[in-house]
Amino acid sequence: MTRIANFCPVCGRRLISKPVSGRLRPFCSSCALPVYFDPKVAVVVFIERDDRVLLIQRAVDPGKGKWALPAGFVDHDEAPEDAALRETLEETQLRVRINKLLAVFPKRDHGLADIIIAYSAEALAGEALAGDDAADVGWFARDQLPPLVFYPSVTLTGLWAKGELDL
Repeated sequence: MTRIANFCPVCGRRLISKPVSGRLRPFCSSCALPVYFDPKVAVVVFIERDDRVLLIQRAVDPGKGKWALPAGFVDHDEAPEDAALRETLEETQLRVRINKLLAVFPKRDHGLADIIIAYSAEALAGEALAGDDAADVGWFARDQLPPLVFYPSVTLTGLWAKGELDL
């Protein structure tokens, strides 16, 4: 995702480009303030039940039609664990409990997040039903995984399929 800033968020004046902290950044000559772009942080949730993993089929791009672990962005005032619970409920209608931090992934594909925090969780209540930006949900065995999208989903399910994911 390209990030552009043309005007100062404080005073509204046009920004210039200036070296700050070792790189060229948008800079306000009037306020003497550089503009720093915050990374987009997302969470992804790995839920296993009866030796099957829960996946959602994406209803929107990027990755429309392909499958991924439940995931979504962390809001600015939200703890990552709370975002994982919220996103799982929104996409699958399942209430879950976070069990473990699995990994932190950098951006390595065409997804919109810059940093992805992965958790394992267990379903507590509810039936898996598609919601929010999911077209479908399903439980998949290790040898029956559908076409996947996004680096964290591909990596985690691949490790799980080989029996190498410590949940």
